[in-house]
Amino acid sequence: MAPEPTYEFYSAAHHGKGSPEQFEGALPEAAARARLLVASADVPDRCADAYMHAVCALVDRVSGIDARGTVASETVGSTSVTYAESAAASTDYDAALPWLAGTGLLYAGSGCRR
Repeated sequence: MAPEPTYEFYSAAHHGKGSPEQFEGALPEAAARARLLVASADVPDRCADAYMHAVCALVDRVSGIDARGTVASETVGSTSVTYAESAAASTDYDAALPWLAGTGLLYAGSGCRR
């Protein structure tokens, strides 16, 4: 079974910046996206923290805290933001990869980059 992070893990261990409400609101979708990226529904205990960090990274993605890959340019004086095309935007795989690389959890079949 896949472990699910708590807000305490998100804020203390992952150093997430979202509020408890943002975390709770984004967690179901983030956990579902994480399950799509892993090869098995069973996450070994030795990989539990890495998996929960990946879910937390996806919480930031779902809640809009992580805008990497979606903002193509930004001007601070008079505020101008240009968003990248969705095809060029960073993927869930890119957000989870730093946490899951080397764990053996990532799905290695064709089309794994979503």
